[in-house]
Amino acid sequence: MAGFDSIWLDAVHTLERGDPFALATVVNVRGSTPREVGAKMIVHKNGQSGTIGGGCGEAEVFRKAQVLLQEEGGARMAEVDLTGDFDQREIGTCGGIMDVFISRWTPARDLDLARRLAGAAERGVAGALISVVDPGAAGEAPAGAHAFVAAGAAFESATAPGIPALVLDRIRGQILDGVPCLLGLDGEGIPRPVGRIGPNGAARIFVDPVIGVERLIVVGAGHIAVPLCDIGAATGFRVTVIDDRASFANRERFPKAAEIIVAPFVSAIESLALDSRCRLVSVTRGHSFDEEVVRAALMSPCGFVGMIGSRRRVAATIERLAALGVPPMRLEALHAPLGLAIGAQTPEEIAVSIVAELIRERRTGERDEMTLGVRLGKLSRQP
Repeated sequence: MAGFDSIWLDAVHTLERGDPFALATVVNVRGSTPREVGAKMIVHKNGQSGTIGGGCGEAEVFRKAQVLLQEEGGARMAEVDLTGDFDQREIGTCGGIMDVFISRWTPARDLDLARRLAGAAERGVAGALISVVDPGAAGEAPAGAHAFVAAGAAFESATAPGIPALVLDRIRGQILDGVPCLLGLDGEGIPRPVGRIGPNGAARIFVDPVIGVERLIVVGAGHIAVPLCDIGAATGFRVTVIDDRASFANRERFPKAAEIIVAPFVSAIESLALDSRCRLVSVTRGHSFDEEVVRAALMSPCGFVGMIGSRRRVAATIERLAALGVPPMRLEALHAPLGLAIGAQTPEEIAVSIVAELIRERRTGERDEMTLGVRLGKLSRQP
């Protein structure tokens, strides 16, 4: 699937084949909708990648994108009204409206841009795709003009056609916040959030921050790791599998892994340069291995560290890690026992529960008492 900014890699592959495509992006929502602002899909001659929610609404956007490709148009806005879904036999939970911006991308003009976006997502470079949704009454660029703007120390304010450098400097905060947003420019060029889309002469731009591909590091290549790798890859993670046994950590067992490392656990973890977008889960073959893995991960800036095991085992591990000098704040960040409480028993079910917890953290940032359960002094010693 084309989840998160892995869609930019699909964009590169499509353009490298010499095929144009239409990029459909949700730029505004009203009410309850199946996808959030920033959701996107690519439509090309052979189908699509990514999704903006499925159903009749997505089918209509797909049709309009195909027309745009055939007519070689530049860009257009599509309103997806889901309120009529309540008249269908199967009533869904969505009854809002999505404003979807559709723009045409071509190999000659946009391949380099797609490569920059894919590279930024892979490396976690802060930046955004800036698109002109409506040039306004006095716009310097047509609807559909777009460019990648990096937000690092060398802010590339001159790379977005038709958008004044002053405006780009003012939206730098939105880029660094990582939140996609539709902005209208007032008479003084000051960007302000737009709640409804309608012609009023003001220029509108969409700021679509690059979301770096999240890495899932699965430490231990046993029976749980196999479905965990498959499900993790299917939900948009770039999966790395680590084990010290080549007979377990190999391409035959993990065809969907982006990377397989055969090395002692701690040295492998220390070689990865973990950061806040990394998700590491320890599913090794023994308690002592899990303990050394978790300690190494918690002493790094890894964003998510999880360990399977009973409450009693987790409590004992926490006490030992505290004695070894792992800071209390990092211990509180540990997800253990790992996985949502869905009654999972088989390796496949356990993998589903783990990935479900990863997705909840990704989407909401929430943790319940079960997955928090490692706070010092609060974890029951009962199994």
